[in-house]
Amino acid sequence: MERIPYGKYTKEFRAEAVKLVIEGGLSVIEAGKRLSLAPSVR
Repeated sequence: MERIPYGKYTKEFRAEAVKLVIEGGLSVIEAGKRLSLAPSVR
């Protein structure tokens, strides 16, 4: 997945991140890695 500059994330993107953690059973760090987030925002 492509990185989004300047932390401007859509509601859909944020919802997908939450879904990975809640429904997918991933840690926040792992979800951030899968979504190609910079380490500073994980």
